[in-house]
Amino acid sequence: MVLSMNRLVVLVLISLSALQLQAQTAQAQSSTITISTTPSGARFAVDGAVYSQAANFNWPAGSEHVLVFITDPPLPGQAANTSIQTSPDGGTIYSFSGWNDNAGLLIPKSDPVQIITADPHVTSINAQLTVSYKVLLKFLDPPNNLAPVCGGAPGFVPAGELRPGIVYVGQGCYWASAVIFVQAGGQLTLNAFPFPGFVFLGWVMNFDSPTYLQSITVKGPMTIAPFFSPAKRVQFVTNPPGLQVTVDHTTVPTRSNPDTSVACTERQPVSNLTFFPPLCFGDFDFAPDSVHTVTGLTPQLDIGAKWWVYDAWKSVNALQKGSGPASNYSVDENVSTPDTVTVSYIAGAHVGFLTSPSGLKLTVDGRPNFPSYDFIWGIGSTHTVTAPATQYDKGGRQYTFRAWSNGGDPSQSVVVDQAAVDNGMLITATYNVLSRVIVQSSPTGQVVQVDGASCTTPCTVDRTNGTKLHITAPASIPLGDSARLDLLNWSDGGAADHTYTVNGDFTTVTAMYRSSYRLAASSNPSNGANFVFDPVSPDMFYPQDTQVTINASANGGFKFVHWGGDLTGSYPAGVLTMSVPHSIIAQLSRVPYIAPAGVRNAVGDTPGSAVAAGSLITIYGQSLAPTTEVGRVNPLAQAIAGVTVTVNDRILPLIYVSPEQINAQVPSDLPAGDYILQVHSQGQPDVSATFSVVRDAPGLFTQTLDSQTYAMAFHADGSVVTPDNPAKAGETVSLFGTGFGPYNGVVVDGFFPPVPPPTLMDSVSISAGDQSPTAAFVGAAPGYSGVTLMKFKIPDGMPGETTVPVSVTVNGASSNTVMLPLQ
Repeated sequence: MVLSMNRLVVLVLISLSALQLQAQTAQAQSSTITISTTPSGARFAVDGAVYSQAANFNWPAGSEHVLVFITDPPLPGQAANTSIQTSPDGGTIYSFSGWNDNAGLLIPKSDPVQIITADPHVTSINAQLTVSYKVLLKFLDPPNNLAPVCGGAPGFVPAGELRPGIVYVGQGCYWASAVIFVQAGGQLTLNAFPFPGFVFLGWVMNFDSPTYLQSITVKGPMTIAPFFSPAKRVQFVTNPPGLQVTVDHTTVPTRSNPDTSVACTERQPVSNLTFFPPLCFGDFDFAPDSVHTVTGLTPQLDIGAKWWVYDAWKSVNALQKGSGPASNYSVDENVSTPDTVTVSYIAGAHVGFLTSPSGLKLTVDGRPNFPSYDFIWGIGSTHTVTAPATQYDKGGRQYTFRAWSNGGDPSQSVVVDQAAVDNGMLITATYNVLSRVIVQSSPTGQVVQVDGASCTTPCTVDRTNGTKLHITAPASIPLGDSARLDLLNWSDGGAADHTYTVNGDFTTVTAMYRSSYRLAASSNPSNGANFVFDPVSPDMFYPQDTQVTINASANGGFKFVHWGGDLTGSYPAGVLTMSVPHSIIAQLSRVPYIAPAGVRNAVGDTPGSAVAAGSLITIYGQSLAPTTEVGRVNPLAQAIAGVTVTVNDRILPLIYVSPEQINAQVPSDLPAGDYILQVHSQGQPDVSATFSVVRDAPGLFTQTLDSQTYAMAFHADGSVVTPDNPAKAGETVSLFGTGFGPYNGVVVDGFFPPVPPPTLMDSVSISAGDQSPTAAFVGAAPGYSGVTLMKFKIPDGMPGETTVPVSVTVNGASSNTVMLPLQ
């Protein structure tokens, strides 16, 4: 039992300790809160302290506090409201809408006074406000205690009162100064109505310069004032009365009784909102020192359907007359005395001009571009009307003038008289149309000649019937490099250049063309084949859709493989239809080939076709070697670039090989006769040629200078004889040649001759111009294989500053002739 009591005491002590701990924890908690307004700037109180910006507080949780949005009594002109606050300057009104807290726990929100128990969950409270600004409408002419003139029954300004006008601000009408409250950002539409005798000069905003703004955005407190000014009364009348005038670009009626001393019965309409008497017809209130544009409306009809035309302006004030009915009227500063402005009119007549056919042009009083030819002209006025001798209508047809309906000249004067005023006037210009010829081409768009002038078809030509036109069409018209148009004929059967006679109202003559296309043929490699075309064309152009048969014949050294381009196949013949330009290529392969008579003296052409034993020769052909290569010189090579040349199974010494040419030496021990020469090129079939060998077949080597051929000759000092370094009489020159025949000694083929070199075995005669000099030496040329050196002295008496022909004869065999420059 004792044990149980002790346990109870312990439990009670534990419970008391838990309660004490909870109390201490609650006291230790705090609440941080921010109190503000939106927008900021309004005043509020927290626990009696006043704030105008957001304030932060740190309160113990569970503590109580008083939050108040401070309200003020309403301002004059403002409805009673317990939830508004006025800024210290009175220009801004804050309307309270309610409190909002972040947790949404405040109830009721709309009460400006709140008792707040601090809670950690509530961290912000904000007053939602609507802002309005004070707009002071200030009439510049007090007092403000005038009787209302807006609304109610309309009436005149009370007698004895000076009322400049009324204004509308937003939807309200005001006749005196007033205070208006407008929500921030709101739009105010402004309008002002001056009373008779006044003008409105604009709105003054916050005492700045006047402006005619009709709508403003209220962004803060402001003052606006309508600027009214006494006006100058100006009365516009017409003579005769009751016509119209234009004032500042607005056409207005004038009073039918011009006597301004008589009470006005014709008044302008006004808005039902303004409640002030309207002005009479033709009356205006103008601002002092202003300038206005006034125009005597001309022409115009009166109520009796009679035309009137401006005559002159008359005014008792400063009216600046222009060159016509338009003038500028300057308003003076004397607003107490009205001004009368009169515009005079004279009777007008309806004058019209026509053309037959209609739609043609006339020139009236020097102007050629009137939209119509109906005029109202004043009686007694004189005008000039001209019908052009020739002109075109909108369709491009040409017309010539024939006559006026009144029998007048093409350019005549027209005087407006009373008959014209009473009955009108109508005059017609009659024209004749020219016949039209359309010069066309097929296809269109080509340049042809008509009477010597170029035109691009279709060309329009207007002439009288029977006129002869000289028309010319080009025989051919290029369409690039591969196509053209060829003239077939003119549609009237005429030649390319002929005369066409105009014989109808509307005719067409057409140049008929046909397309031709170019057939381009080539071979690869180039110049490897000859082509035969059927039919034949001199310039390779064929009329459209022509069928052309092509045959390709491979030249020596080439073999036809297949077609390329617009032809296919491996047969060297084909057919093309020339509906478009075509290009064909004969694809060829190279094969070794020696030209007919392709074995010649190495110097070139000589009188004889045979070559001498031991001489140098040239073998001409195609695909003779895979490349161009020069062999060694001592001894000469027997094979160069895989190419060898044999005669009777003997290998010839070689100097040079190329696809088109081989230079070699003929064995010096070959007897005279005919032989077969064979060229062997590695990887290619052998090719052979026949040639003849004789004892003597002399030839002289040449050199080419500036496209001219001269002898390969040398001075004694080893320099070359040229036109700039010519030989002289008495000096010994050296010439080189080959094929002169055997020597008096052994010379091994392909090797340099021995030293001293052996002389020539056969006799040599030299021809130099009309003289026959004696050879000083003829023998093997040192340092050369197969070459003969010949030296001779230039005879005295040879002509100077010229070239003389030189040739040699060995055993009756003549050489080629070379030219030797002499000084």
